[in-house]
Amino acid sequence: MEKVSDQVTSVEEFQKKVAKMKAEFFLPPLRAHKYTLLDVIGEGAYGIVCSAIDNTTGEKVAVKRIMKVFDEIPEAVRILRELKFLRFLREHENIIKIKEVLLPGDRDNFNDVFVVFELMPTDLNRVLRSKIELSGEHIRWLMYQLLRGIHYLHTARVFHRDLKPNNILINAECDLRICDFGLARAAFDTQPDMVYWTDYVATRWYRAPELIMSYYTHYSTAIDMWSAGCIFAEMLNHGRPLFPGLNGFHQLDLITKVLGTPSMEDLQHVRNPKTKQYLQSLPRRAQRPFGEIFVGADPRALALLERLLQFDPTKRPSAKEALQDIYFRDLYEADHEIVAKPLPRNEFAFEAKKLSKDEIRVLFLREILEYHPDIKNELQGCELHYELPSQAEAFRQAVKSKLGGNKLRNYESMPKEKLSHHVWRAYNDILVENNSGKVEEMQEGGAEPMSLTNVDAELVSENEIRNVMDRDGQDSH
Repeated sequence: MEKVSDQVTSVEEFQKKVAKMKAEFFLPPLRAHKYTLLDVIGEGAYGIVCSAIDNTTGEKVAVKRIMKVFDEIPEAVRILRELKFLRFLREHENIIKIKEVLLPGDRDNFNDVFVVFELMPTDLNRVLRSKIELSGEHIRWLMYQLLRGIHYLHTARVFHRDLKPNNILINAECDLRICDFGLARAAFDTQPDMVYWTDYVATRWYRAPELIMSYYTHYSTAIDMWSAGCIFAEMLNHGRPLFPGLNGFHQLDLITKVLGTPSMEDLQHVRNPKTKQYLQSLPRRAQRPFGEIFVGADPRALALLERLLQFDPTKRPSAKEALQDIYFRDLYEADHEIVAKPLPRNEFAFEAKKLSKDEIRVLFLREILEYHPDIKNELQGCELHYELPSQAEAFRQAVKSKLGGNKLRNYESMPKEKLSHHVWRAYNDILVENNSGKVEEMQEGGAEPMSLTNVDAELVSENEIRNVMDRDGQDSH
């Protein structure tokens, strides 16, 4: 989601735009709400996020208005899936919490969904890009919380699959929350995942090597553990990504320059023939000592990092095993770890069905009622249903789909709250940055490796890396 100020040209326009968005935020009819808006803190193509005050408790929250939810059924299905994940995973303190989903005033025709989250002031990506220097203890505490959250997810047999600094929220007390479950999957979802792992789906820099240049994947906890290792490395590396690949082949090249050339045993887990052939064609390299890369880092941290960044996914530790590492010796207490209940498979059965707009609206309404038990009890025994479309209407919709009328849009996940306490003061700086020129998009590489074996990580300038990071942060909101 973009910052509100990204596409305006003057402070006056900025102020008008913010005032308009605040005035129109609660225009879609709601049954009731108890929030007073404070600031517009994020804006994207499909939603707006505002900070607000809960008038009954005085607590600050983030309210996300997701607009035109039912215009595209695949998007609605993904958003509903994420809502369900966050409801079932809300017991853990390191997972972002939904406080409620507001009840629409018109249950038959509502098209926007309002989700209320706990308010977190920033994310790890912004911290790493700032002038804040994380101490060794800061890094250890953040990694401990991240692995606790991952462990909880994995006990629920949920795989996040898109862990990166943008998706890790932090507050002033250094509390951490994992957010953005738009790509998450449950273990019982056994269908091959025909996902193209391009940059808008999952950031390449934190993507496990077994996913790179692959067109489908079965789910594995090892994918999340690799991402955790990349995040760990970035914190130890003073905010510099360890593997800032410009495309898939370059990404693999950077990985081998740090970890060394994978062995034949490691390559057995690479499914894509061209990727395997490319890796086998690389010059033989030894692993680079981590002490040379992360100068002055705690040796225990580097030992854990080396365990996490294993090319072979079967050699990476589980989140529980990582928590038991000597690095966390005085933090980890097994008795304090929460084990998640298995997710009910029937709650996700809707994903296997072809749903109409009205049918999925009913499913959303049922999910919303989970946050309003009194009203849910009132409606007990009153079946929520809609008339199904006629055969003629179904035929029209099928023809529309064939003609491209239901073209998929790039998926934007449920909101992760992006705040800056100094948004007004930073506005002039943003204008200067915007006037410095538009960064060209770096598209995923083609099927052939081109000449990327000669591209060194050192040749990728820090400015270029930062520009791509900025763009990725904007695209992911």
